[in-house]
Amino acid sequence: MKLLILGNHTCGNRGDSAIMRGLLDAIRQQAPEAEMDVMSRFPVSSAWLQGRPIIADPLYQLSQKQQAAAGLNGRVKKILRRRFQHKILLSKVAQEGSLRNFAIAPEFAEFAQFIAQYDAVIQVGGSNYVDLYGLTHFEYPLCAFMANKPIYMVGHSVGPFQNPDFNQLANYVFGRTSALILRETVSRDMMTAAQIDTRKVEQGVDTAWLVERRHDEFVASYAVQHWLDVTARRKTVAITLRDLDPF
Repeated sequence: MKLLILGNHTCGNRGDSAIMRGLLDAIRQQAPEAEMDVMSRFPVSSAWLQGRPIIADPLYQLSQKQQAAAGLNGRVKKILRRRFQHKILLSKVAQEGSLRNFAIAPEFAEFAQFIAQYDAVIQVGGSNYVDLYGLTHFEYPLCAFMANKPIYMVGHSVGPFQNPDFNQLANYVFGRTSALILRETVSRDMMTAAQIDTRKVEQGVDTAWLVERRHDEFVASYAVQHWLDVTARRKTVAITLRDLDPF
């Protein structure tokens, strides 16, 4: 079994890295024969945090190239893409509506061809599908549908649903994914309130809780040893505080 795991970009923080590591550990435990490729927007930092090779995300590279377009022509194209690109992609996948006859960046078809070599795609959580984050996360399941490959959305939080374009894509994608496994119950309540298809929803956990305990040998610094002693004496939750940009 060959799996493509995408959607988690670590973003240089240990929380997202734990989400990915927990999923990989769980798959290794349940299906040790599985071959897994991991894709990230930030392959260098992700590879360092994960300790494994990471494939660069071609759709992110496409979006960066599109955003870098300069001049009046570039600005007009960005406006048109923002309004129509996902509508055209959805129309092509659904094979409905006149928009399916419009051209779209060839990278989407190329990505669907790339996905075709895998038995299944897993799109990792956590909070990727938030209306304020835009529509780009929907590109991955839509390309999986184009490739006729199952996609499992694991450990997600979704919503709010306050944007009509976002809601349209969410209803289509969430209703056709092989499984939408949520890590809490509030997301399902928001889906129901917004009349988003919940038939594929399953209740799960945040995959960060699935990380296996490591027994790597290392020499702890004074500060690290202090907190190791603290956690050995009582249950402890560690958090990292950082600025969240650009939100």
